[in-house]
This record gives sequence, structure tokens and C-alpha cells, in this order.
Amino acid sequence: MALVMVAATVYGVAQLLVLASPTRSVRVSTVLLAIAVGVYGCGVVTALLELAYTRSAADLTGEPLAKVVEVAGYTVGPVIEELIKLAPLLLVAWNVRIRRQWGMTDYVVLGSALGAGFGLLEAVARFGLDADRAIAHPAGGWAIPDSLRAPYIPGPEQILSAWFPAPSGTLELGDFSPAAETSPHLVYTALTALGVGVLLRGRGWVRALSPLPVAAAVSHHMLTNYAAARPADRDARSWADAFDGVLWTVPLLCLAIAVAADLRHIRRGKRLVPGILLQAERTGRSGLAALVAYGGWRVPWTTLIALRFARVRRSLLYAAARPAYPGAEALHQSVAWATGQIDASDNAHAWRHLDFHAVHGMAGAVRDRHRKWFVLISIGLAAPALVFLCVGSFPAAATLQERFGSGNGPYVLMAFGVAGLLWMGWQLIALLRTWQTTRAVPHGELLAVARFRIWTALGGLTTGAVLLLRLRDGLEPDKPLIRNLHLLEALDNFLAYLGFALLLMALLALLPSGGGLALATAGAGGGLVTVPAVIHAAAFGTLGIVLMSASAAGDGGGGSPNSEGSEGPVESSGQGRVRRGKEYEDHLQEKLGGRGSFREGGREFDGAYLGDDGIEVWYEAKSGRYWDLANENPKVMEKFKSNLGDARRISEESGRRFSLISEKPIPENIVKWLNKKNYVWRVISKEAG
Repeated sequence: MALVMVAATVYGVAQLLVLASPTRSVRVSTVLLAIAVGVYGCGVVTALLELAYTRSAADLTGEPLAKVVEVAGYTVGPVIEELIKLAPLLLVAWNVRIRRQWGMTDYVVLGSALGAGFGLLEAVARFGLDADRAIAHPAGGWAIPDSLRAPYIPGPEQILSAWFPAPSGTLELGDFSPAAETSPHLVYTALTALGVGVLLRGRGWVRALSPLPVAAAVSHHMLTNYAAARPADRDARSWADAFDGVLWTVPLLCLAIAVAADLRHIRRGKRLVPGILLQAERTGRSGLAALVAYGGWRVPWTTLIALRFARVRRSLLYAAARPAYPGAEALHQSVAWATGQIDASDNAHAWRHLDFHAVHGMAGAVRDRHRKWFVLISIGLAAPALVFLCVGSFPAAATLQERFGSGNGPYVLMAFGVAGLLWMGWQLIALLRTWQTTRAVPHGELLAVARFRIWTALGGLTTGAVLLLRLRDGLEPDKPLIRNLHLLEALDNFLAYLGFALLLMALLALLPSGGGLALATAGAGGGLVTVPAVIHAAAFGTLGIVLMSASAAGDGGGGSPNSEGSEGPVESSGQGRVRRGKEYEDHLQEKLGGRGSFREGGREFDGAYLGDDGIEVWYEAKSGRYWDLANENPKVMEKFKSNLGDARRISEESGRRFSLISEKPIPENIVKWLNKKNYVWRVISKEAG
């Protein structure tokens, strides 16, 4: 059942990930890592703080410990939990690059993942060892019969039909159609994360509203825990049930507010930041339409590149409205570089040579040869925990869990746990080095990933240290680790060998990074953090190499030497195409006079000049191999004709005339079409002067 609990947790976060797609800048892998931080970071710290508070309060007041824990469950406990779940967002936001490059949507999604991970820890700690008692429900899922409101683990049917499903819930007596409940911790942390987003992204008086979502989350958490602790108070139960019925709408409302705010920042940023609009966007198409069209050239590579580019560009745009910060220019250059590469490869010819084997070869050229051994060792150490928690937690395989819980089984988990603890400590040292070497990388998300991984490792090591200390004090591996602790009394059932199993599972969240983080770390470790190639690799990973290869093919060849002809960085083909187009536009402005590129009526014009009759002429310029590409690719030709019609219409509606200007001779078939449609065109060769 633990595997189903994990599935429910991930599915709830995945729903938010999909809904946040228009404005999210963080990757899926980063959000999944935040779930691990919720389990091993927030969960461990909360347990230690609640342990310290309840024991101290019991000693100072003389009250029985059980009474202190009960009262703390609906007074101090919710405050501690919500603040600790919020802490990772505040800590990563201390770094200016992360803070400036994340939108409000990113805070809401990551906060929801932290809360979902915290709720997963509670569920596994409470019911992870109850496979032998669980009874399959006819409608799906499993009930654990211990009261009239029995604990209930939803099945796949209930999970897939719910909004933000909780890994566990309750089943009323006689309920023949159980449903998955909404994950309360996901909801609470979505609210508090919205408050963080308002505080860090808002301006002026709006920032004063940031405590309100936090207060709402804490208040509802207190009410729910009070109603659970005092079932005789029917008014409290009635209020709690009323709020629970609409709890699933809260993350949707938080996300709607965040998306609306972020869309405004993105639109404003596109007007302020130069050189980051694709050619298709400059000709009047929306960013979504341009990226969807590009993503269809060679699925899945172009699709992944388009998604990655959209997220990295959003990171840049979120910071555009504020003063510059260290690393802003480097990120701008990386996005501008990717823009040129995508423009150069926005045709079928660029992707003809790329198939799975070609991409695999490119990835192999930068693959860390040692990474597979780290992965194999981590999975090997975690194997007993996988069998114990994932396979053995189902009622049909409960005998596996029983074997690990009796005889020498706990000692097997303990032995693997000690080995995993040593391996995790060694990995923490490597992660701390990564933290230092990636500080110069301008992409904030990679810095956040390094911090999330470090906190996960610290949480796992802290858990291991507590386990070893308790074992040294004489605790048997099959005995409860800590009695009388809040966390919904989850840790009352937290046996020592379950702790070792969860410690081993943390190794899976610490698997060595691939892609951008690995490339950036390697470059930074070699002292190359100032080289643009390392910055591009940090943002795009292996996809950046695929993009460069495609742009070289789409633009007719590689780069050109630097302006002095001396040795130095070679200009990429995408950058060369953008540079040559800009040079031709500058040449036309110098030759014809008038003004340079401008935007009117939702599209970009390359310039305007005053005609002989005193009427301004707006024009579109075509240079380089454009006509060859148009004749080779029907999509490019269709887009050209459509864009030309829009440009002429906008010009005439504005009382101007429109003209097409080409650097190269226009092919005969296109000339015939232009004459048939009564377009004004001319050829102005740059070489002819």
C-alpha cells in the first residue's frame, strides 16, 4: 500500500504541474525532489521540534505527556508544521537568483509538493506496516478495521478520480462508494506558499496581504486537529466537515491567482527584454503557437527543447521588471543564444539527420561514465527497502513484510541502513562541493536543486543518527522509535526498522544528477563557469547539444570565426543567422533612411522609410537562405504567405503602404505569386551597396 500512497501523492502534485504549465518555470524533476524534501527535510525537523516542545512543556508544567501532546496537536503543532513546511521555500529564496527567477506559480507548485511529501510521511508512518490487517474494499482500496471510522487507503480508481488525493483517509461505516480525500497538507502548503509568492513577488501594499494565506492555512489546520481530538464537540466537527468539502478548490484558486500574476509579468518582460522573441513571434504569432509549431518538427526532441526553452525564458522574464542582479546578463545571453538556435532549426531540413541513435551518441559524448556506478550502488542499497515497503505493503504480499519484521529481518534492514548511512554521508560531501561549484551558474533552479538534495541528505542522516542513538540506548529494531509525538500520532507506530527502510529510500532521491546540473558542475569544477557553453549546458543539458546540431544543419553549416579572424570562440550557426539578419536590417535603414524595426498591430516590421510620394512604407526584409528554405518546406512557405498578408493589411489600415525587400534574388515561382497578389517587392543586395 505504500506504493499506492506514493502514487496518490505524486498524482496530486502532477495535477498542479499540468495546470501550471502556462507559467511554470521549474522542471518536473525539481518538483518531485521537493516531495522528498517534504518527507526527509520538513518531516524530520518537525518531529524533532515537536519532540523538544512536548517534552519541555511536560517537564515545566507537570502535565502528563499524553495530555501535552493532545493539546499541542491543535495549538502549537499546526503552527510548527506550517512554518517548517514553508521554510525550504524561504531558505532557497534567500538566494537572489532563485528569488528573482521564480514566478508566483513556481512557489505554489513547489509548496504543494513540500506539503504533499509531509503528508506522505504521516501516511507511511501510520499505515506502512499494516498490510497484514488491511482488507480490500469491493469498490477499490483497502480498509484497516480498527474503529467505526476506519483508516482507508484509496485504490487507483479513487486516486485517478479525485483532485489532489491524500495517501490515506477514513471510511465511514456502511460506505459502499469510498472516495479519496483531498490531501490537507498539500492544500495548507499551497496556501502558505502563495503567501510567500505574494511577499517576494508583490509590490507596495500588496505585500501586506502575504500573511493572510498563512493565517488561513494555520487556522484550518488547528480546527481540523481540534475536531479530531474532541469528537464530542459537534460544532467544531460540523465546521471542519464544511470546509473539508471544498478543500480541493483551494489549490486551484491559489494557482489561478499565481498564473494571472505571472502572465502579466511575462507579457511585460517580453516588451522589455531584447533578443528573446522567436522569428515566428516577431512576425505576429503568439509564443504558444510558435513553440507548438517548432515542437512538432521532430518529436520528442523538438518538443522537449520547446518546453525547456519556454521555462528558461520565463525565468529570465520574471526578473525583467526589477533592477539587474548578478548573473542576469549571463542568463539573458543564454536565452538569446537559444532563440537564435531555434530560429535556425525551425525547418524540416534541420532535423532530417537526427534520430534516436544520433541523439544517443550526442548524449554519450558528455555522459558521466561514473554516474551509472553511483546509481547501481544506491539502488542496490535501497533494494531491501523497496521490497519491504513497495512490494510487501500490499495485503497479498504481507508475508514479505512479516519476514522483515521478525527474526533476522529487522537486522537485515538495519545492516543495509548503516551502509546506506555511510554512503549518504559520502554523497553529502559531494553535494556540498556541488553547492560551491555551481554558485556561479546563472540559472537559479539548478542552485535550488543542489540545496534540495543537500537538505534531503541531511534529513536522512539525521534520521539515521537518531536511530543509531536509540539502538545504542537498548532499543530493539522492532520496537517503536518514539512514543507520544504529534504528527497525527503517526510516530507511535514508527518502528525502528521502518526508520531504516525510509532512510534507504532517501538514497533514490539522491541519485547523481544528469543533464544540465551534471554538465554545469563539471564545467564549474574545471574553472569554466564563465564559458558560455557551460551556461547553456546548465540550462538545456543534452538538449542543448541536440539543438546546436540541428541549427547547424538548418542554417547550412557551422559558425564563423571571430571578427578579427584570430583564434577564439566560434560563433554558432543560430547566432550567425540572427547576426546576418540584423546586419541586413541595419544596412536597409542606412540606405533607405527612416526607422528600424518596430511593432504595430500585433506583429513586427523590419523597418519603415518615407516613399517618394510622402507616404511611409513599412517593409519586411528577407535575407540569407530564406527562399531556399521556403521552397523546401511547405510549412515555411505557407507561413510566409500568411504573414505577408497580415503585414499588408495592418499597413493599409494604418494609412501606410507595404513592401517586401529581399537581399537575394527572389525565385521565379514566388515572384509570380507576389505579382498575382499585387505585392510591392524589390531586391536590395547588401554586397552591391
